[in-house]
Amino acid sequence: MSAARFGFLPTRSSDWVGWRLLTTNNRDLGRSSTVYPDHEGARLAAQWVQEHVADMRITLVRSSSIGWRWRMLAGDTIVAVASRDYHRRLQAERSAAVMLTLLPRAEPLALGLRS
Repeated sequence: MSAARFGFLPTRSSDWVGWRLLTTNNRDLGRSSTVYPDHEGARLAAQWVQEHVADMRITLVRSSSIGWRWRMLAGDTIVAVASRDYHRRLQAERSAAVMLTLLPRAEPLALGLRS
């Protein structure tokens, strides 16, 4: 069994679908920065990110005066974002490192999984 799985979840306000990376305990590490018109679009986007993870770079950004978030970029395009704010920059860096480590072997989950 993989240490991480992709979940696909419709947005609350529409039928558009986004992907997210979940750990074995269903903790949400990161999510797509874009939503897609259907499950297949989200699945293909997650697969593309997974296949190109070696080419990704991480940037850290302030989310508030006391919060940090990471963003994963392919070139200048943001493809994934942190699922939450972190109080310390180091925590955001570690979360991004875990995302990059788990992403290559993540397995897909069914549409609509909620943690």
